[in-house]
Amino acid sequence: MSHSGRKAPHNDLPSEHDVDVYDVLVIGAGAAGLAAAQALLERGSDLEVKVLEARERLGGRMHTDRRFAGFPVELGAEFIHGERAATWHLVERLGLETVHWEKLDDSWVRLADGRRLTMRQARAEDPALEVTRSWRLPPLPARRHESFDAYLRRLGFDDVRLDYVRRAYANAAGESLRLLDATAALEGLAALGLDGTEDHRILEGYGAVVEALALGPEFYTGTVVTRIEWGPGGVVVHDNEGHVYRSRMAIVTLPVGVLQAGSVEFDPPLPESKERALAGLGMGPVVKLVYRFAEPVTPEEITAVYAAGNPPMWWSPSAGHPTTEAVVWTAFVTGDGAVELMRLGEDDALERGLEALRRELGRPGLRAQDAFVVDWYSDPFARGGYSHVRPGHHGARELLAAPTPPLFWAGEATAPEARAATVHGALLSGERAAAEVLAAKEAVAGVAAGVAHPV
Repeated sequence: MSHSGRKAPHNDLPSEHDVDVYDVLVIGAGAAGLAAAQALLERGSDLEVKVLEARERLGGRMHTDRRFAGFPVELGAEFIHGERAATWHLVERLGLETVHWEKLDDSWVRLADGRRLTMRQARAEDPALEVTRSWRLPPLPARRHESFDAYLRRLGFDDVRLDYVRRAYANAAGESLRLLDATAALEGLAALGLDGTEDHRILEGYGAVVEALALGPEFYTGTVVTRIEWGPGGVVVHDNEGHVYRSRMAIVTLPVGVLQAGSVEFDPPLPESKERALAGLGMGPVVKLVYRFAEPVTPEEITAVYAAGNPPMWWSPSAGHPTTEAVVWTAFVTGDGAVELMRLGEDDALERGLEALRRELGRPGLRAQDAFVVDWYSDPFARGGYSHVRPGHHGARELLAAPTPPLFWAGEATAPEARAATVHGALLSGERAAAEVLAAKEAVAGVAAGVAHPV
């Protein structure tokens, strides 16, 4: 079967004697679902595994566009975060090429006093910025229900330092400071460097990773799951066109925003621990504004800009790409900034973003040849960019990840804090869920063998 998948056939509701039952259904073909399916097939070659995906494409929040500029431009996940991230195993196996984003020397930063310096210069000359990059903080414990904003204010952060945090850390975290749990934030900061500190972009795009992970598993695309019945007898999944799928177990990799929206009904309802987990996690608004220009807009060595305005973060996906002469810049904005822009509508948001870039670069006549908006919050199969822990809900990720056989759980939201909201975190979560399924299968087989051959 082609990895692009096909529509599922129409099925009648299976009877209790129906033998057409899959071993495992994987719900969602993003990074976690693809990794789970691959792991199941590699470690349990006799398993009958099917992946159900709502979109007509695979990859979820990994989405590479090759038409806009003639080279791969990422509409979703863009970087490998860390030189030791699990993603590198795939990159190296596939022989993919990468380019390193050297933030210290490749980036301009607009300081509070109006100066524009490279990141290296800015960190050396502005202690307020440096503390928001090194995160060397006094050992003050967070309070249980404290937001990261409240924690930093209690620590003595002034408006200048808080603005630096908003523009970089919070924007990258995918939500505004007041909505981030302090304990979870500190846990993530304490683990900085776990997978490395450097960012890299895959020149062929994350689409190449999706294609590799899609070899082997079988998919039903365009399959919007609406109901999941689960219990000791297994799992029955219904989609919006009346198709029915039965399996012994299922791995749910749906984004938090989709689970919270209630567009998938669980029967019986999920246990209280899962409801608490979903109440404790958020999916912030994440927007990309992507522009193509006729000529370079910064000196060749500058490939990113940390701006004072909205959007606060810009980078150039065409920088260092050997196969293109196109000049592309992406603005990345989340939280309140994303809401502010998208209230304007797409056309006005693009113009507002371009005007902010003109001011930042001192180029009032700057014009784009083409541009578009990617709004993950409005995507019905994502409903946000990636997950964060809400104030007072540290531990929600672990609750969401915990198996509830015959349902198992994966996705970036189920990864430990240090790896959540990343592709490699999603990949590892899929592999973890697959291992849990295989362990459960072996346990059932062991019990059956014990019954058949009593001591």
